Amino acid sequence: MLTHDDILMPLALTVIIDNKVRDPELIEFRNQALALFELFSLDPMTEDQVADWFSTREREIEETVNGRGKNTAILRALTRFDEDVHVEALYDAMVSISVCDEEFRREESDLIKSAASIWGYQRPPIKIVD
Repeated sequence: MLTHDDILMPLALTVIIDNKVRDPELIEFRNQALALFELFSLDPMTEDQVADWFSTREREIEETVNGRGKNTAILRALTRFDEDVHVEALYDAMVSISVCDEEFRREESDLIKSAASIWGYQRPPIKIVD
């Protein structure tokens, strides 16, 4: 059975991966998380609880994405999902988070490419800003 952490980790990776946590991404992170909890039949969390989850783990996730364990952490976060409806919703949520600040960076593109490859999707044709 999947947990709140399982849902929140790929979303948090999407926010943090480019080393620029912006307000639009945090808002979209919370919105997507709240919607996904219902889809995954998990107990609801409040926006504040989701925000607290993020702030509690932000530094650890930053260290992971900037360290040697980055690829392993991404693989671990993405391979927990196998039901098509869950995968599709999570992928859409990650794409939404990555583009909501109107800056789709290479690191975000690489993460979305990884998710697309693992889950069998085409990466959306989004222009990278560098």
